[in-house]
Amino acid sequence: MDTSFLYNFASSEESAIQFLQDRQVLRRTPPNCPTCARQMTVVKSGHGEERIFRCPSHKGNKVFFSKDSYWEKSKVPYKRLVELLYFWSLKIPVHTCVTLTTLDKTTVIQWFQYFRDICSNWLITNPYQIGGPGLKVEIDESLVAKRKYNRGHHVEQRWVFGATCRQTGESFLQLIPDKTANTLLPIIRTRIAPGSIIHSDGNPSYNNIAHLPVVPPFRHLVVIHDHNFVDPQTGACTNRVECMWKNCKQSFKQMCGVQNSTLESHLDEFMWRQINGRTPDETLNNLLQHLSQWYPVQ
Repeated sequence: MDTSFLYNFASSEESAIQFLQDRQVLRRTPPNCPTCARQMTVVKSGHGEERIFRCPSHKGNKVFFSKDSYWEKSKVPYKRLVELLYFWSLKIPVHTCVTLTTLDKTTVIQWFQYFRDICSNWLITNPYQIGGPGLKVEIDESLVAKRKYNRGHHVEQRWVFGATCRQTGESFLQLIPDKTANTLLPIIRTRIAPGSIIHSDGNPSYNNIAHLPVVPPFRHLVVIHDHNFVDPQTGACTNRVECMWKNCKQSFKQMCGVQNSTLESHLDEFMWRQINGRTPDETLNNLLQHLSQWYPVQ
């Protein structure tokens, strides 16, 4: 994806509308007039480049292109929406998007949240497990919200549990209220496929992993980090999952931090990108595809 994208699809309202219609996230088929049942036609609304459907016979009967779509209540021009999609796919920071789009900061932040909502919805409607018989899955928990050096304003501690499969690269992250066995073991049973070889640190909350009622059972290997990074006897280590934490937290730093209230949606975005957005092109195409599945239009 390069800057020609903006020239081709965001240079005018017409090109942006065509782009969104081609991706099946904006209505293309004109509706019928509720008064005479005649098919409506496309006209300019009289407000800039806005396009609407209008009945040729009953000109008071109008339908906006955005009717029943994800953009229905939006007041942002379509070409700006396409720009925002493009910049979000490229991970362009909010303050840069404000400059490039001339939209206000609140609007950009809100639309980036809407895009993360698409990621969250896809993860909810497409639950998945990682690992499998004989596959190695590393697990760990990490504190992602805390005061630096115990200074500054009070920040609620937020723990996240994560896991990644060495062989497939599949992973997941989940906010947790605490690090107890009652919290962690049900997640492991649900999110990790039976028969996996689970590597963890010495957290005692993990002690009963091998006894969880799954078939085939989990194998559980432990590395004690006070002694080794890799256990010399079993080869157990958690380097991959710790690398995932590093990448996740680095992405938060690039955004100048993440508010506690939006932390879960940012985790969803990170997870979604791990699966569906490894390149900007893939990110944009899959985001729009998942949006079309969530909000189908005619």
